[in-house]
Amino acid sequence: MRKVSTTITITILFLLTALAVTAGEVEDRIAEAEKLAEAGDVAGAVALLEKITTENPDNSDAMAYLGLYTGMSAGQAQNYDEAGRLMMLSFEKLDKAVALDEKNPEAWLFRGIININVPGFFGRLEAGISDLEHAAGLYSASTSPEAVKAHVAALTNLAEGYAKNEDPAGQKKALENIIAVAPGTEAATAAEEQLKGLGEVEEKPEIDTGLFEPKAGDSEKVLALKRSLMEDHSDPTLILQLGESYYEEESFGHAMEILKVYTAIEKENGAAFKMLALSTAYAAEHGYDETIYENTDYRSNLAFELMAAWDKAVDLSPDDMELRLTRGTFGLLLPFFLGKHDQSVADLEMVVKGEASEEMKAEALYYLGYAREREALRNYIKLAKNYPKSAGARLAFERMMPHVERLDEKELDTPCVKIDFILGFQDELPPQTAVWIEDENENQIVTLYVSGFAGYVREKQITLPLWAAVTGFEGIDGITSASIDIGHHIFIWDLKDYNGKKVKKGKYRVRVETSHWPSNLYQNVEAFIEVGKKENSVRVEEGDFIPFFEVTYMK
Repeated sequence: MRKVSTTITITILFLLTALAVTAGEVEDRIAEAEKLAEAGDVAGAVALLEKITTENPDNSDAMAYLGLYTGMSAGQAQNYDEAGRLMMLSFEKLDKAVALDEKNPEAWLFRGIININVPGFFGRLEAGISDLEHAAGLYSASTSPEAVKAHVAALTNLAEGYAKNEDPAGQKKALENIIAVAPGTEAATAAEEQLKGLGEVEEKPEIDTGLFEPKAGDSEKVLALKRSLMEDHSDPTLILQLGESYYEEESFGHAMEILKVYTAIEKENGAAFKMLALSTAYAAEHGYDETIYENTDYRSNLAFELMAAWDKAVDLSPDDMELRLTRGTFGLLLPFFLGKHDQSVADLEMVVKGEASEEMKAEALYYLGYAREREALRNYIKLAKNYPKSAGARLAFERMMPHVERLDEKELDTPCVKIDFILGFQDELPPQTAVWIEDENENQIVTLYVSGFAGYVREKQITLPLWAAVTGFEGIDGITSASIDIGHHIFIWDLKDYNGKKVKKGKYRVRVETSHWPSNLYQNVEAFIEVGKKENSVRVEEGDFIPFFEVTYMK
């Protein structure tokens, strides 16, 4: 997980000195927390603010600062799970700060800053832009020096948010507002410089001519178009034809890159945006591979690009029921962090009520049913996370519990070790899971399975800390696979290490570790098994995420 950047930390600490604070004991204690954070003790600031908010649960200022510093502390977390937990807690505190006092500009500002700076897979960018717009509006009501500085900070972050959202018009407006609000200041000078660069980009989109270079495997049609584009790479008609050719040949990754270039030039061609969305979807169909190590947000970014293309296509043809149906379907099937659930439901309901074919209406009704199932699942996740010991949570776990299939042991090539377990909890995404064997000294013998993301991303985002610490990511080539989900799973160890060498008789530890997202719920189980003597079996039944775990040596 990317950490909260140093830039955001510096920006926030500078900003805090510009915000007006009313007199009173709570405000004095908040000031103490600010000093701790400025000195680098963010954990101390969080601890103090937790105490303040416990004693003053309705104080919006204290809650806002707690949310802010909790988000900053995520940048200091040592692993992905802890960073994710802190970010979710930050969102919760900042949401509460806004709810406690909707006229508190600090609450909107802090939430906006955090939202535009978290990794893209959280899906908070557009919400952050909205927060910063609201904060800027609240600060504009005062002309005091403190309010002006805070107003400029809101606008500066707003310009950054628009830039990340690829909205040059919004970015330009925010920069112009900085100049109007604080003329002659360093902030205004910086905004003027950014506007110059922005103007140059808007005049002529940069085109990567490397996309038009001939490559092995190109068809004659593609080669002919590329030759023409090398002569005149700015012809949008030729660019579109090249994208269409790649699409027809089902070379979707290339089609996606070319259509991105075309739609950056021609922004009103709804059919091109539709083809771009489909190309992106097909390009993203394959699972995780080693490229995820270079860019851990690659597939998340593809999902955002896909939905952005569908949104543009629908904006250009809002009455096209086929587009509504497709966008609604993709919005539900793509990861939850895109935040498109409500939009998808609205699209599908429009299809059901609108002038669509019977077949389209039937498909829309099916996916509306799927949407309701997802809503029910989210309630189960909340139960498991917030009320794990309640009767309601117990009912949710029982409802999730999969049916256990039995293996025909006569078909096994013995001697071997059978590892039999249940993943008993379903989150928004399939969990990251690892199954591996250790010797008695906690050295890895072999990893039998690891989920795709964790296996390929390795140390960059460690969702499986025990497995990562033991294996050091050695001996996992070729065993990383698609993420297994809720259900009954059986793995067979053939008594070989990861180099293919047969192990000696003795005691071995079998381990399974699983980590859920976005709930951050986690469990690991282990059992020792004797290899080489008589058959023996060990069963572990504890916890709700791996409620059943049985290891059997079969001679």
